[in-house]
Amino acid sequence: MSWEVLDHALNLVRGEADRIKLRLADLDQHVGHRLLRDADLVGGTRERWERAARHLHGLWTVHSAFALVVDRALLVRERGGDDPQDELAYLLRGASVVLPLEGEGLGGRGLLDPDTERITPATAVARMSAHYEEATEVIAAVETAWDVLHPRLAELETMWQEVCTLSDQVELHEDEHEGLREQLFRVGETVRRDPLALVAGSRVDTSSLEHVRGLLVRTRGELRDALRMRDSYAESVAHLVSTIDDVEEVLQRARELRERVVAKIYSPVAVRVPDPVPRLRSVLDEMDDLRARGDWRGLGTRLGRVQHDVHEAGDTAHACERNLAELLQRRAELRGRLDGYRARAVRLGLAEHEHLAGLHGQAHWELWKAPCDLRAATVALAAYQRALRELSGDEPPADGTPPGGGASDGTTDGGVT
Repeated sequence: MSWEVLDHALNLVRGEADRIKLRLADLDQHVGHRLLRDADLVGGTRERWERAARHLHGLWTVHSAFALVVDRALLVRERGGDDPQDELAYLLRGASVVLPLEGEGLGGRGLLDPDTERITPATAVARMSAHYEEATEVIAAVETAWDVLHPRLAELETMWQEVCTLSDQVELHEDEHEGLREQLFRVGETVRRDPLALVAGSRVDTSSLEHVRGLLVRTRGELRDALRMRDSYAESVAHLVSTIDDVEEVLQRARELRERVVAKIYSPVAVRVPDPVPRLRSVLDEMDDLRARGDWRGLGTRLGRVQHDVHEAGDTAHACERNLAELLQRRAELRGRLDGYRARAVRLGLAEHEHLAGLHGQAHWELWKAPCDLRAATVALAAYQRALRELSGDEPPADGTPPGGGASDGTTDGGVT
């Protein structure tokens, strides 16, 4: 081999050696690698890390032998020797890298079996690359899992500390949340010692942490309610009583309105107005009992539930009132439209037309009888409107509604449900 070829090969190997040295230094200082070395791993993560550690050991072993060959080649090129070209050619292209064989123990090795292996620098580089890829794949997988899991776990542990503080403030027994503490401990152990157990394919499964988070959020909320109840029981109850009174007032208006609707309209059937107030007031008595026992957590839980129930009762009461008022408004609207159509018929000189007068009488009867049927009244009004349009030559009706528009054409029941 010419000196030009040898120098090119030497520069190539030296460049590879420098890059590998930098990569290994970065790997040695890599945070994920250092954490894995110090972690007390278990399960599948430990198995994969042990395989990765063997690859790392093999990587460093090959690198040490490879570096010796590169150093020897640089020394030969610098100082020469008996036959520097042949020696350099052997060092750079021959089986110059000497590796110890990983034996199988005394029983697996014969008396004359070799205890070393010789490979070329190119083979050494390929083998180091393979070791590096195998090891870094595991390190990267664990680091990715930890990047996702550790922040969530830290949040849960902060929430747990808050739960403990709140428990002390409301004087709960120290074992009150033992089950929750055990769940947090188990998921924390998995995150720290077997993170790859929470990796499915390329996705990190955080469902177990989210489950514990949900429990912590609920428990923390209950304890905060309990603390508020302890510090402001009288104010909370007074506010609840006032809100229940407001709901009762709306329900009373709705009941009175329903009596009017039932007297005036029988179809559609008026909605029934519930009466949740007695049950809501009974909960206040139960809360007084819990207060007497000093069960602030039970009070906090009960407060949250009754607040939700009162809110729902208020929404239902207002919805009933609106529904009933809309029925009366609908009747008034239909009556106003009939009066408008009648006035138009008078202007056109058609008010006494036999067919039209009969339809007007039917619509008027449906709307002014008590109780009335709004669906039947809507149909009768539409029939009167159509006849008026036909007799007047399809002129748009007096209220400006175009022919065929909305409920006026008689094709629907006028929006009454």
